[in-house]
Amino acid sequence: MTSTRVTTVAVFVVGSVGFALVAIATATPLAIAGGAMVMASAIYLVRYFWRESDRKRKSEIAAQGRDLSLVMTDLHATVENSWRNVENPLRTTAGEITDRLAAYDRAILEQLAQIQLDLASAQKDMVGLRKELDRQQNQSEAAERRAERRASKERAYIASEVSGVIGVYSALRPQVPYPPFGGWSISGDLASRLVELILTDHRRSIVEVGSGLSTLLIAQALELHGDVGHCIALEHDKGWLDKSNSLLAQHGMSHRALVVHAPLVETDLHGEKFQWYDLSNAELPDQVDLMFIDGPPEGTGPLARYPALPLLIDRLMPSGVVLMDDAYRPDERSAVERWKTEYPDLVIVRHSDAKGTFEIRRAST
Repeated sequence: MTSTRVTTVAVFVVGSVGFALVAIATATPLAIAGGAMVMASAIYLVRYFWRESDRKRKSEIAAQGRDLSLVMTDLHATVENSWRNVENPLRTTAGEITDRLAAYDRAILEQLAQIQLDLASAQKDMVGLRKELDRQQNQSEAAERRAERRASKERAYIASEVSGVIGVYSALRPQVPYPPFGGWSISGDLASRLVELILTDHRRSIVEVGSGLSTLLIAQALELHGDVGHCIALEHDKGWLDKSNSLLAQHGMSHRALVVHAPLVETDLHGEKFQWYDLSNAELPDQVDLMFIDGPPEGTGPLARYPALPLLIDRLMPSGVVLMDDAYRPDERSAVERWKTEYPDLVIVRHSDAKGTFEIRRAST
């Protein structure tokens, strides 16, 4: 037994004795002594039990602290184990996430770079589109101007054609209407020029290269002179020859003009080959004061009308005149350029008729 417990037992005994003295003492001093013993014992015992209670409480708290410490240790160990179990996957996942984020960043940067390239390309395309739109607008405006010029030329052409046809009808006063002017036939403005030239200059000996409505107009203009004027027309197409002679007969002009068959044959000029009219059976006049060239057709060959002057110029009188239709066509212009070189004494004027007309005279007249 510990000394503390022995002391406690002794104090308890003293207290019991003091309590007995208080209970049985008749004398006051004993009673007071007994009360003092009881009081002292009580104080000691209270303090003892208080210390014991505090000690137990502290012991319990310490035990609880130790238990809590053990629990915390176990918890810490558990947490550490759990963290170790989670840490590696987390690190792996974090690495994957980091890699994915980096890849995502790279993809975004690449997309941004591509967008910038696309924007630059789009801007370039827009500049190109703007230039193309400006070009098309300029082309459209130029086309409008060309269309307006063509329309203006068409209006002038129609006015010239109408005026020419009216002039021909007024001058010749036919009893039967003429076939249509223009197209393969002579145009109205050239017809008027041809008739005026015959009537004004009194042309009498005429050779026409080609035939058609123009042959009839020449014959009627000659008829107005009332003299011996005559026209010989060369025609390679037998069907067209028959139509032309029939037209002359219909208007009663067969005595003023004759269309003769002159097939196209290979003709050698200065070492060059051309398809031109065969003159072997054509009785042409030796003196010609008007030559009208309107054949062969364009598709016959290059420079199809060039041979006319080299083969017929010797028959052209000093005051003679040559008219050639279709002056706007390249082949006809080329033929006339060659004539200028080969016959320097010629004066050549181009009239702005519907299809263009070259008028050729000798410089001495």
